[in-house]
Amino acid sequence: MSTTLSHKGLPAGVGRFDLLRLFEQVARPGFGLSSTAVALVRHYVLKTMDGDYLSGRICAVWTQACRFAEALGLTPRSINSAERELEKAGFIIRNAGINGERAGDRQDGIVVWAAGINLAPLVERFAEMQAKAEALELRTRAIQQCRAEIRQLGQRIREAGDEDLRERAETILPDGRTARITNIDRLIAIREALSAMLAAIEFVPEPDPRALKTSDAPEEKCAPNIQDKNSSRRRTARVGDPLERIRPATALVVATESYRGIVAVLGGPTWPNLVEASWRSCGRLGIDQSSWGRACQQFGRERAALSVLLIDRNAELPLGHHYRVGSPARCLAGMVRRGGSAGVNLAGLFRATERNAQQAPPPVAPPEQAIEPPLGPLAHLTARLMASVERRVTPDG
Repeated sequence: MSTTLSHKGLPAGVGRFDLLRLFEQVARPGFGLSSTAVALVRHYVLKTMDGDYLSGRICAVWTQACRFAEALGLTPRSINSAERELEKAGFIIRNAGINGERAGDRQDGIVVWAAGINLAPLVERFAEMQAKAEALELRTRAIQQCRAEIRQLGQRIREAGDEDLRERAETILPDGRTARITNIDRLIAIREALSAMLAAIEFVPEPDPRALKTSDAPEEKCAPNIQDKNSSRRRTARVGDPLERIRPATALVVATESYRGIVAVLGGPTWPNLVEASWRSCGRLGIDQSSWGRACQQFGRERAALSVLLIDRNAELPLGHHYRVGSPARCLAGMVRRGGSAGVNLAGLFRATERNAQQAPPPVAPPEQAIEPPLGPLAHLTARLMASVERRVTPDG
């Protein structure tokens, strides 16, 4: 191999220590290199000069392997093994001189020839290592997000109070811990399995509306059916709950773009998807999971989902708007405190929305009013309801 092998140089503004940091970031997770190989490259870079990384220069070291071994506290055999590993991975080129001796010449700070370790491949793979680092970062974020969703699913399973469900969840994820699982495919499989288990108990078929005429079952149609301690047998369900006539697509008429985007990702407007979208929106709105759970227990998951949908919409009204929801968490707490579905006529609100959408196109605001979207009759009614509920809630709510 030529002793004058040069390279194309690092990108503008990138120095040798930037190259070293990038290599150390991706060497083990991205290329499977050993810790000895990584330490050896660090020692190589420390032996070079900044000018060696300019375009057309020779970037090389010719220190004997035994000297590297002494500096790193290793044996010469370990150094030779690490060099072979780096050469096989394509990060260095070895071109020893006669009898395996290493030598070189630097004149006026510039290497003119070297027989030893040439770092040209390391320099020219900067862009590749940068792309690898970005891919690893995206993978890390995906793993963290998946782990967070698994933790939330585990919490919901524990809150369900179903011992059989909890035991089945432990067979899927023993001890409920994901810290040692780094395979994203396995994490996704665990998440989907836990989601399917929850869906099986949280969503049951709608009962026959005719059965409600002779039954005093509560309005909630979603298992688990947990009664509030203040509930009474004297408070019976209305005959033919109007909520049954609200379609998921109708509910999305007043939803925000963010909310509709979540529903679209989940597969479209269905009641299970609206419940899931509202649950996911709670984190964005600052509504903790205990508040979401109380809302579901108070007046059912579907009504809780519609409540969060309306709160989300009014939280996006412009600052200073009279009906803007300033604290979504306090607003939901106030709705629950006022008696859940008994105090909020969700069915009436959404029926009005459906009629308004069918009878007239949405009004178009003049250009100078484009900052604040126009509010139709239902929007004003919803906004007043949200603002009223929020004003009735104390700061600790």
